[in-house]
Amino acid sequence: MFDSLMRGLSNKGHNVTVYNTFPKDYEIQNYHEVDISHCFSLPNRLRIDKIVEMSPGGFANVLSFVHYLPTHREITSCQPLMDLINTTTKYDVLITEIFHNDFFLLYGWKLEIPVVAIHSGNAYYWHAVMMGLPCNPAYYPNDQGDFATNVEFLQRVENSLLYVVSIFMYDQWRDTYDEMAPRIFGPKVPSLLDVERNISLMLINSHFAFKGSRPMVPNVVEVGGINIEQDNIALPKNIEKFINESKHGVVYFCMGSLLRGETFPPEKREAFLYAFSKIPQRVLWKWEGDVLPGKSDNIMISKWMPQRDILAHPNVKLFISHGGLLGTSEAVYEGVPVLGIPIFGDQRTNIKSLEANGAGELLDYNEISKEVVLEKIQRLLNDPKYKENAKLLSDRYRDRPMSPLDTAVYWTEYVIRHKGAPHLRTAAADMPWYQYLLLDVIAFIVAVLVAGLLIIYYTTKFILRAIYGLICGGGAKKGSSKSDKKKRN
Repeated sequence: MFDSLMRGLSNKGHNVTVYNTFPKDYEIQNYHEVDISHCFSLPNRLRIDKIVEMSPGGFANVLSFVHYLPTHREITSCQPLMDLINTTTKYDVLITEIFHNDFFLLYGWKLEIPVVAIHSGNAYYWHAVMMGLPCNPAYYPNDQGDFATNVEFLQRVENSLLYVVSIFMYDQWRDTYDEMAPRIFGPKVPSLLDVERNISLMLINSHFAFKGSRPMVPNVVEVGGINIEQDNIALPKNIEKFINESKHGVVYFCMGSLLRGETFPPEKREAFLYAFSKIPQRVLWKWEGDVLPGKSDNIMISKWMPQRDILAHPNVKLFISHGGLLGTSEAVYEGVPVLGIPIFGDQRTNIKSLEANGAGELLDYNEISKEVVLEKIQRLLNDPKYKENAKLLSDRYRDRPMSPLDTAVYWTEYVIRHKGAPHLRTAAADMPWYQYLLLDVIAFIVAVLVAGLLIIYYTTKFILRAIYGLICGGGAKKGSSKSDKKKRN
């Protein structure tokens, strides 16, 4: 999604400089790329079984979540990044990831330019806090959780705990950033908290039609689907022929660019091979190995496939995926039902959102067997409600006044035109939590009420005692007078 925005701005005539750990070598006018892939240790493609072991899911997923922190050594040994600190080039705006890369917000302070933060998923709880975004855990689910909406009591309990833990963990990460910053930017560098308060805009890869309606503030903008190219590209001849000649349609199976489909344990792989051999549809399987043992005649394998253009083909009936947000967004855009096998991160929540919209089903990795896989695939292929719901979801997802890319470009240019657009920022973002929750106001009102009640109580008590004293005291005096008279007689 970042790549789409950078190219979009360049095509609008902006001079764009991209510091990239995944250089693309685009031949685009006004687009300049700085390769920093050698500066950071990047993950190789991962084994599915190992990631499953490391990702417990739900509440435990947040507790075990390790936030990647760029180290002092990595940055100071990266000459392009060190040169950027002292550059004399005048930039209009800094655009940087706000997940794992928060440290780079400090470049905006150093270069004295507005900052646009961009996040490849929905806004997390700590993002909501820094931007003043309402995020009541009663209805705002955490993307690291196990549900897309909050209905049941225990889900709301878990979500509330996730909220507290997430905020606490981010505070710890921020402290680590603050310890590193003076060694790179000098002793006068502000705290990351102060820098966050100057973020002009946050672009998030979400959309209410798919992920649910949530309250927004003006400087948090949904651009879900920004990664989706509006113009389809012709498929490779062999893939196009394979799809067109399938009388019963095609199933597309891909576990993303990071996870390696070939790392499925043998029993899991056999479950899919068995299921595919029992259906009349053809199967396109992104398989990184040279050979797929036991492959039936209705399966085509390839180490790379043009996913966006495959999903756009009307003969594709089902997408089997790990539930990554970019691929899921493409399936939603094209109205293709999804069988999701979440492995880590927000994948489970993405698939749960599809289930909530009736456009897909979740297949738990630990429940993969020949019978379960076949039953789910057949249901998604043969029950027309999944395709109908996917089409309805697609219609809602596409129905916007501007494309996601045009929206992102417009608001980025808006920030540039209005010198950071501080008027977009809500005052809630700068309030301490107790002020935001009105705890000080509630405490004041309670104190006034208690003081008032105490005043009323003691005033009433004093008056009643006085009246009692007058009545009882007067009666006693009258009684004493009569007694005195009797004694004198």
